[in-house]
Amino acid sequence: HVDANLESFGGLRLLRRADFHVGAHVSTFWRTPCRGAAEGPNRKASAWENKHITWFATLDGGLGLLLPMQEKTYRRLLMLQNALGSAIPHHAGLNPRAFRLLHVDRRLLQNAVRNVLDGELLNRYLYLSAMERGELAKKIGTTPDIVSGARGMWGRVTGWD
Repeated sequence: HVDANLESFGGLRLLRRADFHVGAHVSTFWRTPCRGAAEGPNRKASAWENKHITWFATLDGGLGLLLPMQEKTYRRLLMLQNALGSAIPHHAGLNPRAFRLLHVDRRLLQNAVRNVLDGELLNRYLYLSAMERGELAKKIGTTPDIVSGARGMWGRVTGWD
């Protein structure tokens, strides 16, 4: 819902913001408020006020979530995701970027919108050695502490810390 965008016809139409492949059939969605809003009156808590996590469950027993984040954090983690995609070996040689692309049976008239980060791939950053984390952080122009802080934000907001 974006009132200012011409394609939304004054907010009457929903706009397509992301396309991604979950890996299983999703059976249900539900929303919960972000935990940061209930932590007290500080700057970080106010950033999560009125934000919700969209959880989903799959038919094969999987659980996933869509978490809103600030543009700066998104861009930093996107650079990390791209660096991880070429820096670490993948399971069975499969490309995680290709796996997360939307798979459709018919041809779409629009290109896929890639605005979703792969949390599973980003989590692998935590299991790298300190030297590898430092090299990757340097490659994207930041420090390992800043990257770990951005990634650690997920646990604080979702309650999975």
